[in-house]
Amino acid sequence: MTLVFLGLLLVLMALVIRSTLGQPNLFLRAMIHVLGGIVGLWLVDLLLSILGLEIPINVFTILIVGLLGFPGVVTLSILQFLGI
Repeated sequence: MTLVFLGLLLVLMALVIRSTLGQPNLFLRAMIHVLGGIVGLWLVDLLLSILGLEIPINVFTILIVGLLGFPGVVTLSILQFLGI
């Protein structure tokens, strides 16, 4: 699973570099937003595992993060801290 997220991180970095070299269109900006949220979810889950907390990575959490981006990751983290 880690290799999948590392691959997504590489794709995200390539998209960010592509957008800085030229005028990014709406699709490119949306893909950066979605991939940034998914990679952020993985990183936060990795860091929370040190504290013994874990955000389950499943279809629902990926949809929330895909729609909201990094604010979705923050929301899921807060809900996990509150035990909801």
